[in-house]
Amino acid sequence: MNIPSFLPIAATGVSLLLSLWLFVVSNTNSSLQGDLQKKQTDLQKEQQELQMQVQQFQNQQQQINTGVRLAKEIGPTVLRELGNLAVQNKNDAIKKLLAKHGVNIQENPDAGKPVKPAPTPAP
Repeated sequence: MNIPSFLPIAATGVSLLLSLWLFVVSNTNSSLQGDLQKKQTDLQKEQQELQMQVQQFQNQQQQINTGVRLAKEIGPTVLRELGNLAVQNKNDAIKKLLAKHGVNIQENPDAGKPVKPAPTPAP
């Protein structure tokens, strides 16, 4: 055999090796792409869960703020009126309930001072 007849055989061998190498690399690449896609999907799910938790937190914070606003704006007035009614109607049960929760009731209706709730301890 002469050298020119080995060139097509060598070229065929090289192309076969390159084809096998390309096949292995593309399979590896496909596997890596699948792993990456799974990780991206997991990350998107976690981001959605986080967004839902943030939304829940904001809703809860809004409810808390509404409660605090009501407690500051309406609470003292309600307690004062309840105390005044308890004194006017001589309702000892309400007086005891208010006293139990730190609300001082003024028994003298001529004093004209509003009933003030006791300061609430800091949490």
